[in-house]
Amino acid sequence: MHKAENKYEVGKIADKEEAKQRRVRAILNKLTPKNFTRLFAQIRGVNIDNALTLSGVVSQIFNKALMEPTFCEVYANFCVHLAAELPTFSEGISFKRLLLNACQEEFERREREEAEGGKVEMQQQTNGEREARRLLARMRGLGNVRLIGELYKARMLTERIMHECIKKLLGQHQNPEEEDVEAVCRLLGVIGKTIDHPKAKEYMDAYFDIMAKLSTNQKLSLRVRFMLRDAIDLRKNKWQARRLMLV
Repeated sequence: MHKAENKYEVGKIADKEEAKQRRVRAILNKLTPKNFTRLFAQIRGVNIDNALTLSGVVSQIFNKALMEPTFCEVYANFCVHLAAELPTFSEGISFKRLLLNACQEEFERREREEAEGGKVEMQQQTNGEREARRLLARMRGLGNVRLIGELYKARMLTERIMHECIKKLLGQHQNPEEEDVEAVCRLLGVIGKTIDHPKAKEYMDAYFDIMAKLSTNQKLSLRVRFMLRDAIDLRKNKWQARRLMLV
């Protein structure tokens, strides 16, 4: 009898949790800069009273931001407001901690997959499956650096973390990965105006020296070399964009 009651209670909790996540999904699907205030009020009405609900909310916002980079600034602003409002649950689980963990895991994804033998798994896939996986990974990776940049501009991430990200992306400049080079160009397109100040000049000069060398590296595609040149020009132009490609 007790087992049947316990099973019923577990099912009831799962149903309540699914209803909360459906409500969050419906709110996020409508989110735009124009209705931000109204929809933020609605998300506050969702009873985010435990770590499980919080984890689901963070996951949904994070994945939406990665797949819809045009609205990254809106999602970052949403995150800042939620982080300020929501409590910290047991074991220090907070909105900010879960979100930053998700950003870090995605940032390190390719390196981790290669270490775990992801390339072997890809070899077992068809050409179409490999290409679909590559495009999805590229989209998520670029969306993630855009989100990281917007979170930094919103003061949710520190300047030190930004420099660590840039160094990591430029770390293999002797044998560059196109995804990393494109990511650093897009990241700098978002944060350049904020991070390029007199105290950071030595770091920034070093980054752009590497990027200048990469811009003539024949191992990289013409598209990525043009992105590098655009980033270099953007800095020379005091971060006043002449075109929107970098963001």
